[in-house]
Amino acid sequence: MAVVTEAFDIPMDIMTKLATGEYRRLGGVVRVAIGPNKGQIVKHLDPIKIEQVAQNKNVVTKVIEFSKKNRKVIIIGTAVAGTIVAGNFVHQKIKNREPKVMKRYHAALRSYIEDIRNGELSMKSINRLMDALEELKQDKRYEMLKIELTTEELDVLVNRIYEYTVKLASDNAVELTDDEKKSSDNSILNLQRYLKTQKRIFKSVA
Repeated sequence: MAVVTEAFDIPMDIMTKLATGEYRRLGGVVRVAIGPNKGQIVKHLDPIKIEQVAQNKNVVTKVIEFSKKNRKVIIIGTAVAGTIVAGNFVHQKIKNREPKVMKRYHAALRSYIEDIRNGELSMKSINRLMDALEELKQDKRYEMLKIELTTEELDVLVNRIYEYTVKLASDNAVELTDDEKKSSDNSILNLQRYLKTQKRIFKSVA
């Protein structure tokens, strides 16, 4: 039996491109990170007062939690992007160059998202991203690289992937377990959990 994989909208806006490595944010400046336009400025983010940082973090957290309880809410967009603080997160590079493990992770994530958007998700793209994540976690520099990964952008993207996982299960008449519905504060662990769930759905239907 073929797995039902409908096209699912994950907007490729600034937030998603930051999470997948297509853009880089240094302070309040977003630049193109790959391709012929590398280094080109995409957007200047509006800075806010330092005393507002903690408040904005709480707002982002509340929005994400709200969306988890209200599955139809799409929260990827400029409304959340507007809360990004200049200098709030610093994207660190190792020796001024992105490590190969990070490049493979970003490439696998971009391919995976594109497959979802086109309704063409496969075991191949799921396994590729799972392997890239595991390789990243095994890298000796993971604790340093994790600073770049754990941003609001990735949190929001992973939450949207959870939305897709729920839909994938429903479309294929597969019931999610209680463990598969859980989430933690670690977006990377959550992403791995949802990928494993998607893999189980594919195996269940095959």
